[in-house]
Amino acid sequence: MEEKRKDTPEYFRMESFRREEYLSQLGSFTQVQYQLFHNLCDFWEPVLDYNQFILKSSKSFLASNNQLELLMGKLKAAHIGVLQYAIIEGELKASQIILTEKDDLAFYYYLGEDLLARQIYENPHPYLTAKAYDDEGISLPADMITPLDTSMLSPGYAAENKELIIIGINRKMKAPLLIPSGMIEEFISALIGHIRSEAASPSVMENMSRITEIKISDLQTSLGKRSPDFWINLCKKLLSQKEELKLRLKGLNPLLFTSAQLLQSYFQNTLSEMKQAEIENREKKEALKEIIQEFKEKETTWTHISLLDEKLKEKEEKWPGFREEFKNSVLVRGESKEQPDLVLLNNMLMHRDFLFKYFTRTVDDIRKDLLFLYQDQMTDLLRHNKTDRYSQFFSRSNFRSDILTRVKEQELQLWELLQKPTRVAESAFHYLQDIKGIKKNSRIKDAMGLYFHADMKNFRNVDTMFQLKLLSLFEKSYKEMSWFGRFVLRLTGRYDSYISMFSDDPVVERKQRPPSRRKRRKNKGIPTKGGVKSYSAKGPQERPYSPREKRKAWAEFDDAINRQK
Repeated sequence: MEEKRKDTPEYFRMESFRREEYLSQLGSFTQVQYQLFHNLCDFWEPVLDYNQFILKSSKSFLASNNQLELLMGKLKAAHIGVLQYAIIEGELKASQIILTEKDDLAFYYYLGEDLLARQIYENPHPYLTAKAYDDEGISLPADMITPLDTSMLSPGYAAENKELIIIGINRKMKAPLLIPSGMIEEFISALIGHIRSEAASPSVMENMSRITEIKISDLQTSLGKRSPDFWINLCKKLLSQKEELKLRLKGLNPLLFTSAQLLQSYFQNTLSEMKQAEIENREKKEALKEIIQEFKEKETTWTHISLLDEKLKEKEEKWPGFREEFKNSVLVRGESKEQPDLVLLNNMLMHRDFLFKYFTRTVDDIRKDLLFLYQDQMTDLLRHNKTDRYSQFFSRSNFRSDILTRVKEQELQLWELLQKPTRVAESAFHYLQDIKGIKKNSRIKDAMGLYFHADMKNFRNVDTMFQLKLLSLFEKSYKEMSWFGRFVLRLTGRYDSYISMFSDDPVVERKQRPPSRRKRRKNKGIPTKGGVKSYSAKGPQERPYSPREKRKAWAEFDDAINRQK
């Protein structure tokens, strides 16, 4: 049985001798019972599972003359403890050990659960009144009872009242029927069981079949179920034919009609709550769609999650739990593994229909910005040879890292997506297939090919995605240089070194690979008369040129001079 309380009685926190003083004021206890009481308190749980306590406790204390049961009987008489029984697998078994403050509501409540379980187990009906407390030598204070009209009995009432309440069902000129709030479902099941037990009599069953116009075989089947329509119809018929049935069936238990009245109210309320729940669910779905549609209308614009929080807070006031429902249905991937309707990224939201469109458009926009930036930097590098300032050009990894850094500075959301290729791939398939209506996988792969490898799961290198090629940047900047600048670049050897560094062709890189480290060490210290620069990690460095290369450079210089004349 579910634990319903977390408070602990004051004696739990007492020292041992103080606790024994407290106990001695309540009655006479043996040394074994004192020790058992200490053990119960040391567990520091107001509601203990009986079997767990037995397993963890010393057997010597428990084997002697049912000392635990004797102790709990004395604690019940003192109004501070209950050894509670429950129906487990069809048998009445010890279930929980409860300790409370003296005359606390919890004491009367858990005692009520125990008494109701015994009533259901030992009698065909579940009717519990204050007399059951009196039979235990305990008087139930009237202010411990929460009155409830029969018309209020419903599943919704049971679900809303989780705290400890002893419900008193009002009856005309009779003592109220008591139901601990945590046992309403057990109470209803027992009412159904009561009517089934009465229907076990052939004469009662025949009359039920007659007044309901249901075949006995079908009636027997329906009595084993909990269909609200069936039980409402049966109970109405029983109550409307009450006097006739009393005449026909001598010795009929009048409590049958009490059960019928309670069940009729309960199942009528059940249907009303089901209909209200359907209306509420439709309204919630509409509200959910409206919120999603608002984000959809924003298309590729990101919206901060605080705006959603405001909307959900407003709906939560009307429908408690709406926030969690919205999160589970809209923001979390469901069992179908489909992407949620809204994509949450870095506290920003966007509708999934537009995530790939945002991705491609933003990549293109930033590509244009970076193209201008890197083109200017490359031009400055070629004109002034500022290798230290533009180190990002002298290594593929440096260049890719620089692109990512600039993306992060310019558009954080895009940078976040670049860390999540699977999410972007799923969005791409959804956008191209479901939104654009492209059904051929080959066309979808072509559209995604610029951004993804052939597996469609991993991004290409970021410089490829943004179409930023070092060799292209170099060639464009070189063409825009003056003839003299181009001449100097070739004469100094920097042109060939740059071609080697920036080329994407592995063959070109092998042919024009700079001298090995060993060879450079060998040539170190040799003067470079008329020398030019060779490649190193910091950019072009001076290296000697052959007479043929020098003649070629001077020839190009002469041609350029003649064109100027």
